[in-house]
Amino acid sequence: MATLTIAWGCSSDSDDNETKSANSAFVPSAKPTWAVNWSSDATIPNWQDPDAAKYECSMSMLIRLVNSLTPYSTDNDVMAVFINGECRGVSYRNKLSNGRVVFLLHIKGTSDETNQPMELRYYCDGLHHLNVTTAIPHFVPNNVLDETYQMDFNIESGSTKYPIATNLTVTLPQTLPFTVNANDVMAVFVGEECRGIGYQGGDLYEGWRATVFTSNEDETAQIRYYSAEKAGTYTILKTFKLNGRLQQENIMF
Repeated sequence: MATLTIAWGCSSDSDDNETKSANSAFVPSAKPTWAVNWSSDATIPNWQDPDAAKYECSMSMLIRLVNSLTPYSTDNDVMAVFINGECRGVSYRNKLSNGRVVFLLHIKGTSDETNQPMELRYYCDGLHHLNVTTAIPHFVPNNVLDETYQMDFNIESGSTKYPIATNLTVTLPQTLPFTVNANDVMAVFVGEECRGIGYQGGDLYEGWRATVFTSNEDETAQIRYYSAEKAGTYTILKTFKLNGRLQQENIMF
C-alpha cells in the first residue's frame, strides 16, 4: 500500500523555463512536497452511547491511529461503532506516554446479534474529516481483547471525502531522458489536486505504484514525475480515467 502522507495540499509546477516534447512538459524545480489533502468540512457528530439496559452483551475493541495521522488528532476527536445503523459505543481519544493516540471502544449488543457486521465511524477534528468503514470484525460478545480486536487506523480507510481508490501501476518506457534515481518522486493529479503519491517497485526501472483517491468514478487524472538527476518535474500530457479498481498506465516522456 502507498505510504500515507497528510498535508494541506500540494502545489502545481509552473515556470517560464518550461520545455515541451510530444509527450510531456518539463519545468526545472526543487524536489516537490506533493501530498494528498485530506482536510474536509465535516462537523463534529453528536454520537451518544446507547442505553446499557437494552443490551445484555458487550465487546471491546482498541483502535490506534497511525503515526502520520496523530498530529491531526485533537481532544475533539470521536469514534463510534454502529450495528444496524444504531450507535452502540462511543470513545474519545486517549494519548499514551509514547505519543500514540488510541480509542478504547465498549460495544453493546444482544446475544442474537452475535457475528453481526459492525460499522466504525471516526471524526478527525484537526482535518474536519469523517471516516465510515465496515472493515472491522463482527460483533463477538464477551471477547478477549487480543490482537484480533486491536487495529491500526489510517485516514484512507472509509474516507467520506475520497471514498473511491484506484490501485495504479505506472510503467516507464525503456528509453528515458534521465537516469532513474531513488530520490525521484511520482504523483497523480486530478486537475491541480494531488490524489496519490507513487512508490517505486523493487527495481528502480520496474515501475511505480500508487493508490489514487477520488470522490467520484471516472475522474480524469494526470501524472507528474520529478527527476532528481534533471532537477525538475515532467508533467505527462496524456490524461486517463481512473477506474476505481486495478489499473495500469504506460507513460512516455
